Amino acid sequence: MSYLLIYGILAFWVYKDSLKRKIDPTFPWAIGNLQLGSLILKKQAIVPWALGTFLLGPIVLPVYIARRPLMVGEVREGGTAWNILKSFAIFWTVFMFASLVLTIIGVGSQASTEAEQAGVAIGAFLSLILFWFFPVTGALILGLFLKKSSIVERGPTGRLATETKEYLTSEESAENK
Repeated sequence: MSYLLIYGILAFWVYKDSLKRKIDPTFPWAIGNLQLGSLILKKQAIVPWALGTFLLGPIVLPVYIARRPLMVGEVREGGTAWNILKSFAIFWTVFMFASLVLTIIGVGSQASTEAEQAGVAIGAFLSLILFWFFPVTGALILGLFLKKSSIVERGPTGRLATETKEYLTSEESAENK
C-alpha cells in the first residue's frame, strides 16, 4: 500500500514536471530516439515516464531525473550514470524511510501486547535497514567509480534551450529595430 501511495504521488509529480519542462507529448510512446530510415524522431514522452514511475518507481524515477531537460539556471554534474545512481540512492532512502514509518504504524496497530509491538518495530526496522543499506551503498560506490567530474550540463537543455534561444533572438531583433 505504501508503494502505491508514494509512487502514485511521484508519478503525478513526474507528469507535472514533464509538462513544465516541455517534454514533447506529441509522440506519446517513444522514450528515446526512434529511427525510421533516415528520419530520426527525438522525442521523449510524458505518459511513459509517469507510468514507468508508478510501476517501476525506484528504477525509472532516477533515470527521469538524470535525463530530464534542465531549466534556466539548473546544473547537472558528473554524467548520466552518476546522476542515475545518486538519484536512486536519494529516492530509495526516502522510500525506505516512508515504508518504515507506514509499516510500523500499520503492523504495530495489529499487535496486541507491548512486546509484540516492540518486536514488530524492531523487525521492521532491521529488515528495512538491510534492504536499504546494501542497495544504497552499492549504488554510491558504483556511482563514484562512474562519475565524470568533467561533464557539466547547464540549463536550459532540450526544448527549453530551443525556446530560450528563439526568445532571445526575437528580443535582440526587437531591440535592433
